[in-house]
Amino acid sequence: MATVIRAVLSNLELVLIVVAIVVTILKLRRAKMHRTVMTPGYTLWGELLFYGIGFGFLWAGIFHAFFQQTAASSIGWQPSPFEWELAWAEFGVAVIALLSLGRGYEMRLATTLVFFIFSAGAAIQHINQMICCHNYAPGNAGTILWINDIAFPLVLLFLAFGSRDAYERSRVR
Repeated sequence: MATVIRAVLSNLELVLIVVAIVVTILKLRRAKMHRTVMTPGYTLWGELLFYGIGFGFLWAGIFHAFFQQTAASSIGWQPSPFEWELAWAEFGVAVIALLSLGRGYEMRLATTLVFFIFSAGAAIQHINQMICCHNYAPGNAGTILWINDIAFPLVLLFLAFGSRDAYERSRVR
């Protein structure tokens, strides 16, 4: 049981993405039963922001703020006062992501852009650490880099772009 818990907590970002997908499927089924129009891409985008970024960054912020030794060692670094600062940036992104679910296209887009810029910077730093320092620690070169910092932001941008037309049509009325 301890191994399962450790595996889930070590890959929480992936678990939260799966939760967002399951919630999206359930919402779409419910909407279909009630004959409500719901756009799959827009719904998935909101759920990914809410669960993947909102709860994911809340979790990351807690680790960077209060469990610096664990967070730093998973990245292959030594604890630093900058982790406390990073935690507060993560808390800020978490709050806007949690709020974005019910706030509409513009709030979701703003949240997506902040996350994309943050992730691009993190990806560049992680890749730099791999090249210059041969840092292949799981928190530097693992799923954090490939899923959180590269794939996930691109998926969110794709969903934002795909939701734009429906949003613009709704504004014309």
